[in-house]
Amino acid sequence: MTRTALFTFLFGGLLFAAGCNTPSSGTTTPATGEDAPVTTTAPAMGTDNDNMDSSGGTMSGENYTVTTLDTTIKSPRRELKGSVDGVDVTINYGSPSVNERTIYGDLVPYGKVWRTGANEATRITFAQSVRVGSEGTELAAGTYSLFTMPNDKNDWTIIFNKTADQWGAYDYADTDDVARVKGTATALNSPAEKMDFALEGNEVALMWSDLKVTFPVSAAAK
Repeated sequence: MTRTALFTFLFGGLLFAAGCNTPSSGTTTPATGEDAPVTTTAPAMGTDNDNMDSSGGTMSGENYTVTTLDTTIKSPRRELKGSVDGVDVTINYGSPSVNERTIYGDLVPYGKVWRTGANEATRITFAQSVRVGSEGTELAAGTYSLFTMPNDKNDWTIIFNKTADQWGAYDYADTDDVARVKGTATALNSPAEKMDFALEGNEVALMWSDLKVTFPVSAAAK
């Protein structure tokens, strides 16, 4: 083989090898931003999610089910559906995490109206007229924003506001309140990392951090 032919052979082989290591036009990179795949991790058992399914998507009790509607946001949007005293109840709320923060008296300040969750204000819907709180205050069937106000860790006010769709408590107006009742606060045996609602007998229960706040609900007409 002549020197020219040998050089041509070796140079062609190098070009072929380089081509084999170059990505083809069909190669894709991992999606980013809104197109990135969402991975959800099931919550740790033994906290507030003992009855959460293995996918972390639903939670259930004797007379209710909680479904996670949106896992793409930091505080997932959840919805409880159930019944109390024969009345269908729906609660739509953002579920923030404790994340090693001090909740009551700090993140949730005393003496101020709280959205009772994250992002949009929590919404509660009653399919029929009900009585709420130990005071037995009557509410017509419909959807209300559900705010709370802790005067201290043990003294809670539950607020039903007629403006159902609002962001947080930024535009909250007490002139739109249709009812204010007392909530009962008790210590949780096991801290709740995620804020959640549940139905316990004839009571609506809010659980977060080391506290559970409840108020009774009953059908207005028997």
